[in-house]
Amino acid sequence: MSLDRPKELLKPVKRRFILTTFVIAVLVELVPLPHGSTRWLPDFIGLLILYWVINQPRRVNIGIAFMMGIIADVSTAGLFGQHALAYSITAFLALSRQRQLVMFNLGQQALVVLGLMLTNQLIMVVVRMLTGSAFVGWSYFLPPLIGALLWPLLTKLMLIPYRHHTA
Repeated sequence: MSLDRPKELLKPVKRRFILTTFVIAVLVELVPLPHGSTRWLPDFIGLLILYWVINQPRRVNIGIAFMMGIIADVSTAGLFGQHALAYSITAFLALSRQRQLVMFNLGQQALVVLGLMLTNQLIMVVVRMLTGSAFVGWSYFLPPLIGALLWPLLTKLMLIPYRHHTA
């Protein structure tokens, strides 16, 4: 799989498609899995927020990231506001360099996504520790690595509906 950006023109992205991707991400987060298997799974909502913030900054911004964080907090029954805070900060960081990020190839973007997802996890750990929880362990920082490895695949999948097909 090539890690280059697509060279063809893409159709405009519909709001309905963005909303559908977020609904699917929330549903994936709600799938009951055996204990221990979730430590390998990346934060799909966080990955999608980064994808849309980088590629559609006018449609998905810090406000949407905060709202998705509140939904993630409610759906996972976690500490209320931790996802919202983490998603808002990482969305801000991605938006502050968005024009540079779109110029990167997918390999370079994956490295940036790794840093942003690690920041996301670090914020959530700090918030939990400030509220009296114990440190969850270093394995908590493995999902961002998996997410960064999945970034090129996610990008390719998200572009499939918007390619111009010429016959």
